[in-house]
Order: sequence, then C-alpha cells, then structure tokens
Amino acid sequence: MNQGEMSHEGGNHMMHGGYVTQNGLILAAVLALPLVLTMFYEPDIGTVLGVSAWRVLIAGIAWYLVARAGRKFHIGTWKELRHMRVGMDTLVTVGTGSALLWSTFALFVGGEIYFESAGIIIVFLLFGKFLEARQRQKAGEAIQALLTLHPKLAHRITSNGKTEDVEPSKLQLGDRCLVKSGEAIPSDGRIVEGSSSVDESMLTGEPIPVEKRVGDDVFGATINKTGSFTFEITVEAGKTMLDAIVETVEHALAVKSPVEKFVDKVSAVFVPTIIVLAIITFLTWLFLLHVPLGEAIRHAVAVLIVACPCAMGLATPAAIMVGTGAGAKRGILVKDGSALEAARNIQTVVFDKTGTLTQGLPTVTDILPVETISEQQLLSLAAGLEASSEHPLAGAVLSAATERGASFASFTKYEATPGKGIQGESDGHMIRLGTEAFLSENQVHIPDAEKNRITVLRHEAKTVILVSRDAEFLGAIAAQDRIKADAKEAILSLKAQGIHVALLTGDHEATAKAVAEQLGIEEIFSQVSPMDKAIRVKELQAQGRAVAFVGDGLNDAPALAQADLGIAVSTGSEVAIATGQIVLMGGSPMKVSEALRLARKTFSAVRQNLFWAFAYNIILIPLAMIGIVNPLFAGVAMAFSSVSVLANSLRISRSLRPV
Repeated sequence: MNQGEMSHEGGNHMMHGGYVTQNGLILAAVLALPLVLTMFYEPDIGTVLGVSAWRVLIAGIAWYLVARAGRKFHIGTWKELRHMRVGMDTLVTVGTGSALLWSTFALFVGGEIYFESAGIIIVFLLFGKFLEARQRQKAGEAIQALLTLHPKLAHRITSNGKTEDVEPSKLQLGDRCLVKSGEAIPSDGRIVEGSSSVDESMLTGEPIPVEKRVGDDVFGATINKTGSFTFEITVEAGKTMLDAIVETVEHALAVKSPVEKFVDKVSAVFVPTIIVLAIITFLTWLFLLHVPLGEAIRHAVAVLIVACPCAMGLATPAAIMVGTGAGAKRGILVKDGSALEAARNIQTVVFDKTGTLTQGLPTVTDILPVETISEQQLLSLAAGLEASSEHPLAGAVLSAATERGASFASFTKYEATPGKGIQGESDGHMIRLGTEAFLSENQVHIPDAEKNRITVLRHEAKTVILVSRDAEFLGAIAAQDRIKADAKEAILSLKAQGIHVALLTGDHEATAKAVAEQLGIEEIFSQVSPMDKAIRVKELQAQGRAVAFVGDGLNDAPALAQADLGIAVSTGSEVAIATGQIVLMGGSPMKVSEALRLARKTFSAVRQNLFWAFAYNIILIPLAMIGIVNPLFAGVAMAFSSVSVLANSLRISRSLRPV
C-alpha cells in the first residue's frame, strides 16, 4: 500500500494487529442486536427442519461473528500455539469455540444453547481492540512526519567544477554540494565557501535563522534562507541529525506502556490457568460426580465463557477513550497509556522555551533612534530595506512598521551581504541595516553611549539590528520572542502542586536566563542540541526524578520520547505532536498542570476497571466450576462486567469536570 492509500484509508482501518476495521465493527454490532434480544426474549417465527427458525437465525449470526468477524483472534491463537505459548487470543478461541460447537450440537439433539454468549463476547472484544487502535494510530504518524522532512535533491559538485543533481542518499563523505537560496540542505556538513543565514527551527526550535560562515556546521533538512554556499559532507548517508532523531522516536514508540506489559504478564498466567480449570471442571463432573457428558461440557463451557477477557480487554481502552474525550473538551489530548501511569509520580516538569513558554515568533520590543531622528523615521528606513530582504528579523520589523503606521521608505540599488546586513540608496543617501561589524566595515562610527544602550539590550536577551545613513549612526531596533501571557501563572500552578520546574533550550545562555528570571524558574539548561535535550532529561531521571518534558518542535521529539511523560504543544511540529503522550491544544502552558491532573484521574479509572474485571473473574469462575453459574448466566454476567467497565469510565469522566 502506498502512502497515499495509507493516508486515505487511515480513518477507516484503525486496527490493533488487524483485528477489525471500523466498518467491520459497525456490521458486527448490528448483527449482535438479535443476540442481545435473545438474552431476554425469544421470538417465535416458525420452524426450519423441526428446529426454531429464530434459533437457526442466531446460530448463523453467531457462526459469522465468531468465525468471520473474530477470525483474527483464531489466527492469533494458531500463532501462539505454534510458538508453544498461550495468550488472550487462545482463551477467546477456546471459550467462544466451545460455546459455539456445543450450542450447534444442542440445537439439533436438544439442550441449552449459548450462541448469544459466543457472538456478544466477540463483539465486545472487537470493540476493545478498536478503542486500543485509536490510541495507537499516532505512533506511525510520528515516523511518517519525520520521513517527509528528508530533502529530495542535492547539487553535488563534480571533479571538473560542474554540478549534478543527485539523491541525498547517494552522497558520500567528502562530497561537496552547492546549496541555493530557499533550498533544504541535503545532508550534514561544514561550509567551505560562502555564507548565509539558515533556518534551523525544525532542529533547534528557535525562530530566528542562524548566520553561517566558512567553517560552520550545517544540518540536513534545515532551510537556507539567503545567499548560497558550498559545504562538504561530514557524515555517511543515513547518519544525519535528522536520522538520529527518527531512530530515537522509533525506539521510544516501539516500547509498550506499563499497563500493556502488566496485562501481558497477567495473560501469560491467567489463560493457561483458566484452560486447566475448565478441564478439571469437565473431568470432575464427568468422572467424580458421574453426570451426563452434556452436563459436564456445560459446566466447562461456563468456566470458559466467564473467563473470556471482555472486561479486561475493555478496561484500559475504555478509560483512555473517556479520559481523552473529557480532556479534549479542555484542550488536552491523552494519547498514550504510559502517560497515565507516568503522570502519577511526576516530580519535575522541564519546559522547552521557544513556542512553549514563548510565542515562537520574534517581535520588535525597542526602537532607539539618536536625537536627530524620530522612531517613525528610523522604523520607516528599516522597513523599507527589510521589505526586499530575507533578513531573519525582516518580518518583525515589517510588522512593527505596519502596526505603528510607519511608511516604507523607497530604495534603489539594494544589496545584501549574507550574515552581516543589507544596504540600499534612498533620497541620495546610502542606508545600511545590520550588525555592528557591518556598520564598522563601512566606516560608520557608533558613539559609546549608544554602544552601552545596545549592550543593555543584549543582556536582556534581545536581538539587535543597527541602522546608519552614510557614515552617520541613526539608531538600533531590538526584537525578542515574547513570553506567553499565562506562562508565569502556569509555573506557579505547577509549583503549588509541589512540582519542580526547569527550563531547557537551544538558545544562548543570556536569553535563557532572562526568560527564566521573568518566570521564576531556577534550573536552566541552555545551548542544548536536539539530541542533548534527551540526554539532559536522562540525567535528571538518573537523579531519581520522574520527569515530564513539554515541547513543540521537531528538536523536542527525542526529549519527549525519553521523558517519563512527553507533553507536546499542538501549535508545534507534527512530529512533536505525534511523539508526545499528551497533546495540549492551543499552546497554553497553563494546560500542563491540568493535563497532569487529568492523566492521574484517567489512570485511576484504568486501575478501577482492571480491579473490577479481575474481581469478576475471581468470584464467578469458582461458581461456574461448582455448577452455580451456567453458560447462559455466564454470558449475561460477562456482558454486565463489560458494561460496568464502560459505565465506570463514564463516571470518571463526570468526576473530571472540575479540572
């Protein structure tokens, strides 16, 4: 199946191990309605070959549900037996198969029939598998989103100096490639000629592109913004930074949640125990109590039906489904069962800075003209130059000019110097905008008082661009990624719950400290690479802390996967959203503390459901063995236990309203 087909059919083929499609589940549920009716009332619609026509009808439905709709359980049983082990699939096959075969025999020779029990068991189990599939579907999306980021083309420079277009996978160590303006860099490497600004936001999460010169490292899949450059490949194909992130996320998503591991362990003991108990029941009634063969089979079948893991199969997915629905109404999506257990013991929440606690987009914060020019004039000149520029802060300057009603000055002879600045002629004057070095190279003198003001701005973690006219310094414009309005309140809310808060960012130390001081965060990790973010989280875990990580970028995916609890912000990258176990819709950091409370309550529902599922089996299995519970009652009890699990999950949903 190609990617297009996979995407097209994704909503209709939500499966867990291929158990059921959405349409298949709907059909099974509709066919089960006559079986449910039979548990309370058996209509008289005539006879077929001397047998009740209604019973023949439900026999056909039961055979279809068990043999056709439930065929994946039986295939699973065959695979389990081939590997000399038994699991829940084996118990389903033995339980429903026994009930079906005995009922078919009894239909024609006389005796009680249990077609409805066999059919309804399959429908409940398929429903449970379907709910599980809805929680698991996101796992593949994380990898798919990452793979689409790989560049498709590289301009490799041949030995004679010409360029040839090749696939990035064919690049080798030492190859040199040309990267043009606006193109994705095909692999990791080091610049050997030229300079530019590179948008590394998909790796670092930082919105401002990074200036790159000869000797600087560049990374595959990042975007070259201005100018062109030649770089040399420094890694083998398949070992880029992006590939490392893909591998990290794949590994994390392949690990089962604690709840799933627990159920697997229980199955390994529970299933063979039930089969042994059913055999003991059969032999005891037949040889010790000397009852007829049919009655001995009936008691054994009752044990198998009572033990069918409907409630157990619904316990976790039902609670997760209800918790997810309740959370969605609050802008919180709980995706992964492991999140529920991890949230109970979280001691430290680590926030990524950009896009999580900050807006993720730079805005102009200060306009500082010299005495001979007004703010409007300075902004007008800067905006006029930036209107034709791809400078990292162009958008911020243009937005500021528009908001303040400043006109855009007109320019001729526009020229950009990648990594330094831009210049153009306006009304006979040469206007320059860029770095301090750029102005100094063009003999522009910056007064000491102005240098001091610029230094203060930089200590406030602001990016500063300078403007000059001919040899005259005109002023400075500073921009900063603003902190979200409710970020400080979010930190206080977490601290009130006794949770320690830390800040982790790929940005430089000055910016990190400035943000942390405003928010009241004491622990800071700055200038951290994407892979090192996961290492920092691991170091905190090594100290015995249960860590939740909150992020929004591709660069955060490894840390989200490494953390005990990954919380992704929906305004970020698709990969972060797919990797996170909890997703916060809308991007408000206040939802972090709400998400932790929601996850704790949802996991509480899982524990309650599992308790009642096991209690049901512990109580009824002995009763079935001694003949108090017959297969018909066992089927009703089985259905009741499944309904009780769903009802309890809905009750938990109501208890979440105050969140």
